[in-house]
Amino acid sequence: MSSSRSPNNRGGRARSLAAGGLVLAVVAELSSVGLLGLSGWFISACAVAGAATFSSFSYIAPSGGVRAFALARVAGNYSKRLVLHAAALRRVATARAGLFDRAAGADRAQADGLWSGELLDRSMADADSAGMALIECTTPVAVTAALTVAAVLAVEVSTSIVPAAVLAAGVVVMAVIAHRTPGTAREAEQHTRKALRAELVTAVDAWTELASLGAAEQLAARTTARFTRLDAAREAAGRRRYRTRLVNGLIGTATLTATAAIGTGSAPDAPTFVFVALLSLGVLAQAEQLATATEARATAKAAHRRLTASAPNSASDTAVPEIRSWSTEHGIGFADYPLPPMALRPGRVLGATVPRGAMLVVTGRSGSGKSTLLRALASSLRQATEGRGGRPAVVAVAADDHLFTGTLGSNWRLADTALTDDEIDERLAQLRLNDSGLTVTTPVGPGGRQLSGGELRRVYLGRALARHPYVLIVDEPTTGLDERTARHVLGILQNLPDTTVVLALHDVPASLELSGHVTQLPLDHRGP
Repeated sequence: MSSSRSPNNRGGRARSLAAGGLVLAVVAELSSVGLLGLSGWFISACAVAGAATFSSFSYIAPSGGVRAFALARVAGNYSKRLVLHAAALRRVATARAGLFDRAAGADRAQADGLWSGELLDRSMADADSAGMALIECTTPVAVTAALTVAAVLAVEVSTSIVPAAVLAAGVVVMAVIAHRTPGTAREAEQHTRKALRAELVTAVDAWTELASLGAAEQLAARTTARFTRLDAAREAAGRRRYRTRLVNGLIGTATLTATAAIGTGSAPDAPTFVFVALLSLGVLAQAEQLATATEARATAKAAHRRLTASAPNSASDTAVPEIRSWSTEHGIGFADYPLPPMALRPGRVLGATVPRGAMLVVTGRSGSGKSTLLRALASSLRQATEGRGGRPAVVAVAADDHLFTGTLGSNWRLADTALTDDEIDERLAQLRLNDSGLTVTTPVGPGGRQLSGGELRRVYLGRALARHPYVLIVDEPTTGLDERTARHVLGILQNLPDTTVVLALHDVPASLELSGHVTQLPLDHRGP
């Protein structure tokens, strides 16, 4: 019962923290503007009193008010930073946790490889944008609204309703202009920057091949064109921001001038006029921040829309057919699996059973549907079974698996956080990765680009083996491996007595003798 209430309690605490931060932000800005207005009034009143021959002006109460506003501003600014940043970080953490929950759910329900590394990085950035909207967007809007109401009331009490109405009208017009200038230019700039980054990464990876094809000049021209588009997008965004700030600055200046001019006749004395002018200046300066807040709001809305939309497929994903599968303590099986349309024999129905500790080798030429079958089987088994004793029910190694930027050890510890450096070195030796000089501290680069294709396949496999699953599904485990290393890797997979293994290969190698322990399932033979 308590566990079911904990998410609601956490959500309530997060909302309370955000509300408290907004209140502190309003108090801090009210104190700042109040300090500005009261200080101006106090200095003017002192000057007037000093110029008079006889004056009964008392500075004690106003000076106390100035000190009170100053202390409130310092304390409010410090407290709002602590509380607002804590609330924003909670929102970011919640968005990231929800992102991984959705990724895990989508992976079980649909297919492996659904969330690519690039998509995950973008989604993490979206989670940060959505969480930080509290500071970048909500707080400036709430503070501007509260300051405007307080200042309008203060100006009306000090002078008359006319200058107060002018001040309110000026802030409203500035808010409308900011609202009508959403962050489309900023979004376009970010999109162009992402495209350029992807182009540069691809160019670096494929430079040797492209140079051998004589395509270096074309690649340079494409990259130069993308740089040009990025510069143009930046200039467009800068011009739009400049126009908005210029218009709002002119409106603010006009509003301040009109408020001061009208207030001159309504103010009972010079100190009151100074108070009204400085108070209006503070409010209008705060209102100029609405343009930046509007950009942040547009970015946060786009991020929230992407985070809450259905999980998109990566470019390599295809529809996964339905499959009926089962898993028991004696092994796994599936039946009634129709080969998809892209297979060489579409419409053919397959089925197989694999004893616990045995191996099923799915063979076929490219396009025969091997990867699709493995994804469907992994998804179906995950939905039908659960791990026991801390072991996962199914771990799948896709042909296009992903490594995170960092070291080899940090990637393997994603599978088992308890792995020590010595244990990782032992696993590296088992997979003969130490022959290539790989260690626990070897950096893998973005997406594993610092490793060769054969090294990547074994690193993926080693990370999966660290989970010690009941069912291990591997797509093309020998890609990029020489014959000797391929035999060694297949020997490791063939000797997992407590794990059922399903492989996808073009052909069954001679090192895997077909027996009761190793079964072949061809997808493209010409039989019925």
